[in-house]
Amino acid sequence: MAAVSGGENRLVSLPLSRIRVIMKSSPEVSSINQDALFLTAKATISCQRKS
Repeated sequence: MAAVSGGENRLVSLPLSRIRVIMKSSPEVSSINQDALFLTAKATISCQRKS
C-alpha cells in the first residue's frame, strides 16, 4: 500500500516524509509502521475534503 509516483495515479497527495516527521515529534512515538503512515495521510485528505 505505498504511494504510486506519477500524476493522476498517486494514492496520497501529501508528502509522507513530512507526515512522518510530525508523527515522530510526539514523545510517545518511537517507530511508525508504513501502513499507519499511509492511513494517517488518507484520513487527513478525507477530513480536508469534508470541510
